[in-house]
Amino acid sequence: MQSSAAKWQSRPGNYDALNTEYLYPSDNVYGIPDLAHVSQSACPDWLVPYGQRLRSDRGFTDGAVHFFLDDYRFETVWSRPRKALQYLRHFNTLLTADFSLYRDVPLALQIWNTYRSRWCGAFWQAQGFTVIPTVSWSSLESYAFCFAGLPQHSLLAISTVGTHKDPSDRAFFLNGFEQMVECLSPSCVLCYGQVHPEMKQLVELKIYPSRWAGLHIARADVRRQKGGSHGR
Repeated sequence: MQSSAAKWQSRPGNYDALNTEYLYPSDNVYGIPDLAHVSQSACPDWLVPYGQRLRSDRGFTDGAVHFFLDDYRFETVWSRPRKALQYLRHFNTLLTADFSLYRDVPLALQIWNTYRSRWCGAFWQAQGFTVIPTVSWSSLESYAFCFAGLPQHSLLAISTVGTHKDPSDRAFFLNGFEQMVECLSPSCVLCYGQVHPEMKQLVELKIYPSRWAGLHIARADVRRQKGGSHGR
């Protein structure tokens, strides 16, 4: 049965679950959106996890939001992107959503999560945010798409969490990190988590402390604002 034209004039809340209403330029065969180059001058002083309650009348210009969390904690940035802006609008700088790539899941799902990460970045750039691309990879097969849409000679971000205990996890991570540096020649890499010594030989790094230490720095920034000693 055909629906009447009047019914199509009002759209249900989930009518565009794939976010096809907003498609962004891409120079790769997957259609993964291209992200803009980010200057090293945009390097944030601190990182705070998405959803953490921080409030400032002036907003935050020194820090950035990261997504090095379990995926379910930030799924809303994809499923309800405009609603997520209510939280993100307090910040000038965002890292892209770090949707997981696991070696034991189908490549199709890994490509999908790479697309979603880049799409969120392109969407936020269109809203006026400074967006630092987060890079993830899994097996050697992921190299065909995991760097797609990423700018050359740009500021990039990675996490080393979970890559130190298992020797195979460590080897896959370091191999992918080397491949990333070779393919993208980043100006500097923001590293969330403990650094592997080999990384320091390949590229300039800016290392960020643990979640709680990072929050301590962010909250100190809020206190400085309220005290009027941190002018902007």
